[in-house]
Amino acid sequence: MSNRSFAIVAAAVAAVGFFGPARAEPVGSVVASRGEAALERADARSPAAAGAAVMLNDRATTGDASRLDLKLGAATRLRLGANASLKVDQFVGKLSARSTLEEGAVLIDRATGAEKTFELQTPYGLLSARGTVFFAGPSRGTFGIFVQKGVVDVVTRTGSARLTAGEGVDFAPPRVIVLPGLLDGDPPELTPVKKWGAARIEEALDSVR
Repeated sequence: MSNRSFAIVAAAVAAVGFFGPARAEPVGSVVASRGEAALERADARSPAAAGAAVMLNDRATTGDASRLDLKLGAATRLRLGANASLKVDQFVGKLSARSTLEEGAVLIDRATGAEKTFELQTPYGLLSARGTVFFAGPSRGTFGIFVQKGVVDVVTRTGSARLTAGEGVDFAPPRVIVLPGLLDGDPPELTPVKKWGAARIEEALDSVR
């Protein structure tokens, strides 16, 4: 084989990963946890101890009276309340991130330097945030979304709304939850945007702190 042919073959082998697939890099980490908190990855489940790496497609879960604080990317924090389940779906450093809240409540806190866009899929609709601190989860018998800072766009099968600081919306509970993240029956309707009172805001934040 000529030197030129050998070089071509070597380049092709390298291109298809002859030396094995590239090692997956963490997209975040566990900041703190309390009670029963875990990370599920493929078929494995491990305690969500402080400092543990969070990888793409990981599912973070909490049990009764538990809390979990995650950092995603450069400056996005995800604080989960009790009996919650959240999956990290997509992540492109400095550009975008997307997670799915399957159960429970979460507070998203995006500081300066966070990825430009962040989306949270919930059983009720898609939330798109920009420079935002917002809550999503059970609140006074409904599923509530509240924006503490910034702007969140809510898109559902039946309508959409834009929330700014101090505003929230509610969804009536679905008739049946078939699987986490999947509703059955008529789609819940989005209530009109309204200001949340101080007591309700405090209740929501307490559920994730």
